[in-house]
Amino acid sequence: MSSCSTLAQAPSACRSQVHARHSGQQQKQAAAAAATWRGAAIGGSSAAALRSAAAAAAAIPARCALQPCRAVAAPEAPAPAAAAARSKQPALKVIIAGAGIGGLVLAVGLLKRGFDVTVLERDMTAIRGEGKYRGPIQIQSNALGALEALDARVAERVYQEGCITGDRINGLCDGVTGDWYIKFDTFHPAADMGLPVTRVISRITLQEILADACEELAGKGVIVNSVNIVDYEQHTDPRTGKKSVTAIAQDGQRYSGDLLVGADGIWSKVRECMVGPSEAHYSEYTCYTGISDFTPPDIDIVGYRVFLGNGRYFVSSDVGGGKMQWYGFHKEPAGGTDPPGQRKQRLLDIFGDWTHQVTDLIKATPESEILRRDIYERAPMFKWSDGRVVLLGDSAHAMQPNLGQGGCMAIEDAYQLVLDLCKEADKVEEGRAAEMDVEGVLNGYMMKRVVRAASIHGMAGMAAYMASTYKAYLGEGMGPLEWITKFKIPHPGRMAGQIVMKLTMPGTMSRILGGFRRALAQADRLPVCNLADQPQGFHHQLFDLYMRDDDALLRAAHASWLLVPASAADAEAELHEEFAEVKKRSPPISRQGVVVGRAAGCSMVVDAPSMSDRHARLHQCDRGDYWITDLGSAGGTWVNGQRIAAECPVRLLPADRVAFGQAGQEYVVRMLHNSLLQEGGRHGGYDRARSPTPALLAGLRQPQAALSN
Repeated sequence: MSSCSTLAQAPSACRSQVHARHSGQQQKQAAAAAATWRGAAIGGSSAAALRSAAAAAAAIPARCALQPCRAVAAPEAPAPAAAAARSKQPALKVIIAGAGIGGLVLAVGLLKRGFDVTVLERDMTAIRGEGKYRGPIQIQSNALGALEALDARVAERVYQEGCITGDRINGLCDGVTGDWYIKFDTFHPAADMGLPVTRVISRITLQEILADACEELAGKGVIVNSVNIVDYEQHTDPRTGKKSVTAIAQDGQRYSGDLLVGADGIWSKVRECMVGPSEAHYSEYTCYTGISDFTPPDIDIVGYRVFLGNGRYFVSSDVGGGKMQWYGFHKEPAGGTDPPGQRKQRLLDIFGDWTHQVTDLIKATPESEILRRDIYERAPMFKWSDGRVVLLGDSAHAMQPNLGQGGCMAIEDAYQLVLDLCKEADKVEEGRAAEMDVEGVLNGYMMKRVVRAASIHGMAGMAAYMASTYKAYLGEGMGPLEWITKFKIPHPGRMAGQIVMKLTMPGTMSRILGGFRRALAQADRLPVCNLADQPQGFHHQLFDLYMRDDDALLRAAHASWLLVPASAADAEAELHEEFAEVKKRSPPISRQGVVVGRAAGCSMVVDAPSMSDRHARLHQCDRGDYWITDLGSAGGTWVNGQRIAAECPVRLLPADRVAFGQAGQEYVVRMLHNSLLQEGGRHGGYDRARSPTPALLAGLRQPQAALSN
């Protein structure tokens, strides 16, 4: 799953790339060895313990090929003719309408088993990315486990190309202040359940990986472009009784097979033909989105944040390669537009009073890279199949994007359908059935999937409601009583919601990520988590500390603190080191301290009438916090509009405003990732995956030293 040398040396029995069914004692040995390896790797054990675990696993044959896998992990690329020869029947011919993620995952799984598959796609640019913007997609542990079980090589490529976010702290924040509201732990549920850890990957890249796998298995013609399926017909041969289905394209072309899968998305024509026309439901939110060349100061320890507000919310996520993806949601009627060149300005009008963690990302995004779309969903329904026609993914359960589970549900659907069709094919091959009961399989697939998909759909809607109805202070959203917010009285709903979420979040994450494990257990995939999936930016033993202690998380950032002129911090200039005004910033604040004043010997010389010769001192204490002390200046030192007492240290936080003299130059406290302060450092130039040796490796060698830092 990774090119990490330590992982590469791990015996394959300890990894999830197992293609044959184990039995009896060997299966028990393999499972025990896998558990030992996972416990040593994830638990932060010593190198000796890791070597011991690896040696125990090495005693297990790399591939316990006692009998061929029959349900999912089939031989790598059996041709349809080979499958037909085994069963003495023609291979089942499957027509898939739509080459989105779900349709392509289904095609890979069925082609591996020997089914005759044709994928019909309306517009191949949605796959190859030609002329279309296709942003990253989050693939969580439940879907990654399904990909591993279907095709380990596809999963390997996803891991190589994707950016892991589940190994870091993630969660919800107050939109105005940026303070943490609640944090998510997606790492431990995955590790405890033996699943891969959540990643994000370019949607184009993911679809290209899947399309390439299809073509490797069945040739270039397996995906047919410019075919828009708008109808279908089902037939029964009066002579033989054989049933079939014909997909009808907009241009009149007809494609016949034994089974039609509608994987054609939220505006599915297959769905419309099955259940009749219906309107998609507008979520009441429009969404602006973009990708920025930007390096947050805490990128090594925080993967993604959701910033909460009233009638608006904002999501930011590391997507690898030095880039951050963001989404800005705003409650307004559907169909809105912006004047040319005004999307960034509108976003700043909506979110301009929020934390710089939001506004920096907007400012760093070129106008041409900001897109807008209205968010739609469809209510869950309980009819996914009609004879030999079945729905998959968004065509069956289009949901809001707030849980990052839309694509994951499509992958789960595809896995379940592959599993069920292969099991039915096994009956025919073994002589336990005369022919495949396709309609029975499709009904069974629907019954297995409908409740889980509906529950995740409901959770996504609830998450959107919670994110956009958040009120930080009493009086917010109360019209004439809005003035009460100036007293900053915590809103009762905010406090009650936080308590409830802290109590329920672990169970919720376990249900989302692990709710598909029963189906995964039927495949030849060992329930193990990879060594490379554990935290890289900090030692694993610190995870619990950072989850509960916001200050500890703040101190852990691989960043320097400094003062930036407010005129630069409020504009776009501070985002790029090449701007001259940024060079007026202070030196990085260290434990030795930075003295600000007019005298030539000061660390930061500011020649201003309000400035004393030695005006103030900034320093980092041994604990790691940052402080400012007025040195008895004539004009005083002001923090957030309040004059601080002389010789009395005051703690600083990011975004605090500091003025030397009441009418003096105002500065903003900023954290900058250390890579930006290096020679040639720039936003977009830091790639966490390719950074120098992760802190994790040093932590494994010296765990106590890591903890003391």
